[in-house]
Amino acid sequence: MTTTPSDQAVLVAGGGIGGLAAALALVRQGFRVKVLEQAPEIGEIGAGIQLGPNAFHAFDALGVGPKARARAVYTDYMVM
Repeated sequence: MTTTPSDQAVLVAGGGIGGLAAALALVRQGFRVKVLEQAPEIGEIGAGIQLGPNAFHAFDALGVGPKARARAVYTDYMVM
């Protein structure tokens, strides 16, 4: 028996950047997706994340690249 994506449900654990990106990609492929997140609501927590160039390529593939770039803060250097 052959199944199509719409016949299958996918459970994504975590509503962070990776979980939401996975959910978006799966929905666009026709899967039914449910995201489980332990936090009572999704929002900013006051912490920044550093994203490399490949992350922006992934955002472009998901169609959210321009919005991500508009919210990004670019740095000139980093001291470690």
